Amino acid sequence: MPPVSEEITVHGRTFQLTIEGPDGLRRFSAIMTDVATGRPLTRNPVRGRSAADARDRALEVMHNLLGIERFYDQVLAVAAQLAPGAAVDLTEDAQAIHAEVSGTWELGVPLAVARDDVTDPEADPIVLRERIEVHFRTHLRRVG
Repeated sequence: MPPVSEEITVHGRTFQLTIEGPDGLRRFSAIMTDVATGRPLTRNPVRGRSAADARDRALEVMHNLLGIERFYDQVLAVAAQLAPGAAVDLTEDAQAIHAEVSGTWELGVPLAVARDDVTDPEADPIVLRERIEVHFRTHLRRVG
């Protein structure tokens, strides 16, 4: 079967999604390439038992990675505005994405946002940004 390609836009970025396969193990691979840069989104293709399965898994990966990237960009923007010079560290676990600041600033309570609130394709970025700002205004303080 020849590769099948389509352009998909997620969070304002356009990707070329190419489905290849099946391979010798009858698995299909999905490769996501950023159209603007020509760089793949992931090091390895996303695999599935069918072309549709590989495509669905690739879309899920795209929404997860790009949702977390968008969240990080929002936290960086809020930190730049409210805590100039602070470094931002993002960590994640199965339930949440966590943000901390360091340098001459700290959050008395680390920011933790449910993973689904960050990666949901229908999540409103304006609401998320407001939530980040409220948390920073409530818990941010200078140290040192």
